[in-house]
Amino acid sequence: MAVPAGWIRGFANGHSHAFQRQLRGLVQRRDPSLNDSFWTWREKMYAISGTMDVNELENAARSCYIEMLEAGYTAVGEFHYVHHQANGQPHEDSVATSRAMMRAAKQAGIRINLLYTIYNRGGFEDEPLSERQARFRAPDFESVERVVDTLSQEPMVDGKSVAFGLAIHSVRAVPPAWLGPIGELTRSHGIMLHAHASEQKIEVDECWEKLGVSPIGLLEREGALSDNTTIVHGTWLDDADISMLSRTSAGVCLCPTTEGDLGDGVPRTSDLNDAGVRLSIGSDSHAVIDPFMELKMAEYQARAATQQRCVLIDQAGCVAPKLLDEIGHTNGYIALGLPGDGDLVLLDADARAMTNLNGTEGATVADMAMTAGHPGLVSGVRVGGVDVVVDGVHLER
Repeated sequence: MAVPAGWIRGFANGHSHAFQRQLRGLVQRRDPSLNDSFWTWREKMYAISGTMDVNELENAARSCYIEMLEAGYTAVGEFHYVHHQANGQPHEDSVATSRAMMRAAKQAGIRINLLYTIYNRGGFEDEPLSERQARFRAPDFESVERVVDTLSQEPMVDGKSVAFGLAIHSVRAVPPAWLGPIGELTRSHGIMLHAHASEQKIEVDECWEKLGVSPIGLLEREGALSDNTTIVHGTWLDDADISMLSRTSAGVCLCPTTEGDLGDGVPRTSDLNDAGVRLSIGSDSHAVIDPFMELKMAEYQARAATQQRCVLIDQAGCVAPKLLDEIGHTNGYIALGLPGDGDLVLLDADARAMTNLNGTEGATVADMAMTAGHPGLVSGVRVGGVDVVVDGVHLER
């Protein structure tokens, strides 16, 4: 489908935990005498997740998805693991919270792949889940199979505006014996598989210590890496990991603002790109919802790591098409298994950030948006050809 003048193709948000948007502004302080890290942030995340019922989860997701649309995201992968009641007991409807995420997306008008996330244990030695993790628990592999059967029959799931897939929370949280069957289950049903992997160096070190292999190596060994797989983060990868991802045609979803916010580290973006690994982006914890910032950070991290400019480029040597179109749109939609026809973003070419610039006659709106872009430049958004944002404001505001 041709893209009208002044418009660009909509962005896919490949990785979202919608409820974590509620943490915004609450986790930017620490006791000066103590260290702060992903692991201390996680405790605050657990506290928030334990307070929200189904209605609150749905309302939070709807607000999150509306903000995404106003920022230029037109599709989202919801990596969803808050499955049970706050006390850890299952709902009468085992996928009640999954349906709530789907409803929120439909109400907002964003495409969604609900990635039902599998979370079974508290660590590599089969430690039991803590009380605060009880809402996330998949008790056995058979329960995962039942979820797939249930969601396959969900009327909202049409494969166009709403899809579902599976996610492996992490190799810490899912037993190795489940990984291969999970991969086969997704492939046999034609659905996508996502997995947090190698986000934290401590996770990589512990995986080597306990299992003699990296998290990526474990997923590959057990048969969970294929062209329907997207690794989320992949911050701490070695050469063998990158080779495995390339060989299996698995993708990597980078979440630069969250990885920066949590102090995760800097991914090997240039090496992944050179190896032909399919890159996409996500806003993850939603400390920031801004696809332009995610893309710029991915490029700027690669520049800083390589001490070069214009690292992520298309065949003509241009950064903007590679970032905005290939990574921001095409690869993200592939990772979500969703169509993107008619998903478009209109940028305000008359905004101050885009005008009164000398010597930019050859620059396109996309070229300028690559560096100067931000959600305030988004004046219109269409999903499936239908207007959902007009004059910068969601129609349901």
